[in-house]
Amino acid sequence: MRMAGVVLIILSASSVGFRIARGLGKRCKLLRQLLAALTLLKQEIGMCATPLPQAFALMAVAADGPLETLFSVAAREMDRNRWASPLVAIKKGLTQTPELPEGDPATQTLLELAARLGKYDLESQLQGIDLASMRLSEELSRVERERSTRSKTYQTLGICAGLALAILLM
Repeated sequence: MRMAGVVLIILSASSVGFRIARGLGKRCKLLRQLLAALTLLKQEIGMCATPLPQAFALMAVAADGPLETLFSVAAREMDRNRWASPLVAIKKGLTQTPELPEGDPATQTLLELAARLGKYDLESQLQGIDLASMRLSEELSRVERERSTRSKTYQTLGICAGLALAILLM
C-alpha cells in the first residue's frame, strides 16, 4: 500500500512537469498555424482580392483548434454585420479563444493587424500582414528557444519533485 502511494506521488508530480512542457509545444504549433493563416490571408487579399469575411472563412477552414474558432467567429461577425470592422470581428473571436489571452504578444499583433485591414489601400494592408508575420516569426523563435531549453527542465523537475516528496513522506 505504501509503495502504491509513492508511485502515485511520483506520477502526479511528474505529470505536472510533462504538462507544462506539452503546453510549450502547443504554443509553438499555434504560432506556426497563425503564420500559415497570415500567408493565406496575404495571398487571398493580394492576388484574388477576396473580401475579408470570405478570407477569414478560408483561414478558418485552413486552421484547426483555437484558430479555426477565432477566424470562423470573425467571418460570421463580418457576414452578419456588414459594417463591422475587422478589429471588432477579431476581438469577438478572441473572446472565444482562451489560448490567445489579452496580454499575449500574438494577440496584440493580431489586433494591430486587424486595425489596419480594410481601412487602407491594398499595399498598406499587405505591409501590415508582412509586419504581423515578422512579429509572429520572432515570437515563434523566442518560444521555440524557451521550449528547447525549458521542456526537459520542467520534466526533470517534475520527476525530482515527486521523488523528493515521496522520500519525505516515507
